[in-house]
Amino acid sequence: MYSLGRACWIVRNLDGSPRRLAIFTEVVQKNLKVRFFYVIYEAAPLAIKALLLWCYGLKCYLSLDWDRSGRAELATFASFHNEHVAIGHILDHVEGLASGNIAASKRNCLSPAALRALPAFLASSRRLLRLCRRLARRFHFLPACRVFSTMTYYARFRQLLERPGVKAVLITNHYSPECLAVAAAAHRARKKVIFANHANATWDSGFVPPLYSDLAAVTSQAVLDIYRRHSPRELRAVFIPLASAQRPMRSRLEDAQPLSVGIFLTALTNMARLRTLVEQLSGNPRVGDILIRPHPVEVIKDDLSALCAGGGRVKDTFGMPLFDNIKLCDVVVCGNSTVTVELLRGGVPVLYDGELDGLPYDYNGYMKHELVLPVPAELNYAALVSIGDFYDSVAWFETMRYFDAGYQRDEAEMFRQLAEAMREVLA
Repeated sequence: MYSLGRACWIVRNLDGSPRRLAIFTEVVQKNLKVRFFYVIYEAAPLAIKALLLWCYGLKCYLSLDWDRSGRAELATFASFHNEHVAIGHILDHVEGLASGNIAASKRNCLSPAALRALPAFLASSRRLLRLCRRLARRFHFLPACRVFSTMTYYARFRQLLERPGVKAVLITNHYSPECLAVAAAAHRARKKVIFANHANATWDSGFVPPLYSDLAAVTSQAVLDIYRRHSPRELRAVFIPLASAQRPMRSRLEDAQPLSVGIFLTALTNMARLRTLVEQLSGNPRVGDILIRPHPVEVIKDDLSALCAGGGRVKDTFGMPLFDNIKLCDVVVCGNSTVTVELLRGGVPVLYDGELDGLPYDYNGYMKHELVLPVPAELNYAALVSIGDFYDSVAWFETMRYFDAGYQRDEAEMFRQLAEAMREVLA
């Protein structure tokens, strides 16, 4: 079962890892607001650091509330757009469940519900400030903030889940403070936890968060294998389709001119490599538009203005819906991005460039399993023929089904099995 202790342990181990701290360093460089508070915190004495942590925890605590009143047997919670998409995808295909959403919003901080919840937080201030001092002494700014927010989110979720009729919570993230807090609060209240993955992440190095959910709705056998490998208990699982639409693979590109080439970025983008790649593609007579899609989390958005200056062939597609972006591409170059599976599902060949970001080589195992091809030295006729041969093969089709359980399968039947499993959990 999830507990507050397990939730804090997961957050501490993940957000204290070198990879997460490297991402945080990139956020500090790119986001003025985060950099402002980080500089103040780093220069402050211990007592002020503790007070800043306390204020951050209070903001997190007051930001939570139900979207609307009414009966709900299933409570949902999501922080980011792709998590909302994953939850909406499930609710759109599972009928007969009364659901209600708990939202985290700054607007909630001054609401009547927040003001009613404030005295309980203030009553614990002395104990919480002592805890903040210990966290500030032991941890870097990032894990200190994230661990403390897990505790304050948990306290507020405990109150919100007292709404009559709630039997379970649905989350699509198994490592964020908010989702771990609501999972721990649900299990503390003897309610069920249903988890669905929001991305086809199959990393298997470093710290991999374990799952303690009552039901795992996963998009692939590859994802399930990772969860089972790193979770201490047997997982009850059901396969669900990815939210993105399917299209036939457009693998024969040798006669298509000019090609529209996408470059889909992850966190920790290697800008020097990106500039080199854009230069190579710009000088290729077979290449038309070059569409660069930054990481969807805005706080780590790369500045592409210099690359896209002049209104030429190089374009920034930030904010464009993913499937619309996929339809514009003939072939895509990716680093260690989980969007690779959605691109392949959308019928677009993917070429892997391990130097495009600062993550370990083949972080998700796509090269190891021969799901994708490495980016060639030149995107010429011979390379395009090889792409067609690779993605037209029976071996690739079977590998794709390992990474996408719904690939060319009956998705309606998969949703029927998910609905049946969810009703059994709620019962």
